Amino acid sequence: MPESVIEERSLWTLAVNRNQDLLGKTMLVLRRACTAVVDIEPTEWTALHEEIGRLVAALGTLFQPDQFNFAFLMNLDSQVHLHVIPRFESPRRWRDREFTDPHWGSAFGHEQRLLDPSDLESLAGDIRSRLREAVSGLPGGCRCSF
Repeated sequence: MPESVIEERSLWTLAVNRNQDLLGKTMLVLRRACTAVVDIEPTEWTALHEEIGRLVAALGTLFQPDQFNFAFLMNLDSQVHLHVIPRFESPRRWRDREFTDPHWGSAFGHEQRLLDPSDLESLAGDIRSRLREAVSGLPGGCRCSF
C-alpha cells in the first residue's frame, strides 16, 4: 500500500503497519528479493542497524514508548522484513484517538486495529517528518547510537 510507505531508502523501505493495535507499529522491508534472514548481506545488516536507529528515534519523539519489540516474523509475507513495535505501559493519543497496550509486560497480542488509507498516510507523514528532524538535528530530533 503506497500510503503506508514512510521512506524508500537504498536497501530498506520503512512503512507503517496497517494494523495499529500498537501505535507506531512499523516495518523495515528489504528492497531486494530475499526470504531468509540468514541471507541478509553485511551491507544490508549495517544499513538495517542505521535505519532502526533513525526509526526508533522518530517513534520515540512522536509517541514516547516505554519499550520496543523487534521481530522478523514473516508469517504472512515471506519477504524479509523487521517489525518495529513500540510498547506502552499507559495509553497514548494520536489525532484524537486513544491507543492502549493491553499486553504490556508480555508478548504482544493479536488484536486488529486497521487504519484506513488516509490515516495510514497521515501516520506515515508524521513519522517521516520526525525522521527528517532526527537527520537534520532540528529540535525534537534524536541521534541514537546503538
